[in-house]
Amino acid sequence: MMNGPAGWESGTADDLVADALGLGVQATARMITDYVEVGLLAPPRYRKTTQRGSDQRLFPPEQRRLFYELCRAKQRSPLPRVPHRTMIPVILYVWLTDDTVIPGEQARRALRTHARAAGISAEDRRRKSANQVVEQFAHPTSTAAQRLRLARLLREGEQTRRPDWDAIAEALAAVGSPWRGEGPAEIVRGFGPPQMPVTTDQVVAMWEAQWAVTRLLRTESVPEGKLLEAREAARKDWAGYAAQRPALMRDAGHLAHIFDVPEDQEQMARQRVNGFLAVLAHALGETRPAFQRAAERAHARP
Repeated sequence: MMNGPAGWESGTADDLVADALGLGVQATARMITDYVEVGLLAPPRYRKTTQRGSDQRLFPPEQRRLFYELCRAKQRSPLPRVPHRTMIPVILYVWLTDDTVIPGEQARRALRTHARAAGISAEDRRRKSANQVVEQFAHPTSTAAQRLRLARLLREGEQTRRPDWDAIAEALAAVGSPWRGEGPAEIVRGFGPPQMPVTTDQVVAMWEAQWAVTRLLRTESVPEGKLLEAREAARKDWAGYAAQRPALMRDAGHLAHIFDVPEDQEQMARQRVNGFLAVLAHALGETRPAFQRAAERAHARP
């Protein structure tokens, strides 16, 4: 998204408003303040050039260019009003891939906004997302009742922000391996390509670990050092994943679509952010207890 600040100069909030108006995008000084609060922009830099008072604070060239690109993204959107939370993944994508644009304070605010937006979506979107999960994991012999129960639990967990992981794990296992209730319970279905198969219990463990991280990010409770540590690890993981992606798509069968390269930058940004959250969960020690609970559930399940 960003090609560097070449040709761009530092600017005041008034300059940023003028940049937006020049594109035909409505903007005000209050809008700039809101962008800073949610992490779409970094706080402007203080400057003092007079003995009394100070001059209007300045946004560096990188931030001015970033704001311009966000305005262009709003123009491309079919929505009459673009919520802040839908643009935040783009900010985090830039932070994950470039060290020169997004400072730490802005990244923390952006992660906080992203975490607080979890579960904030229209019912039709929650329904669509839940149905996609059901279709991804459902065995052909699973019943309509099993599928409906799983979809309901997923929707309710997102809406209330209090997922019942035990119930979701049981429902996902029933949909993915429906024979377990009547036959050999120890035989479970694996998902994904042979080089990285997962069970439904492991999938729920990953969801649970990321959910725990989301709670911490809502209150900015993750130290910046941990965020930077996880970012470096996520970059290495992503490079390795990108190298394996063609083989994973080839071997994943009917799940090959989950390894598709997104066609638009917004979807690509969301993939990178989700990957980072998984790495952060591991860095914060949330992955191990989640997988331990998953193993206990699987062992206790009849």
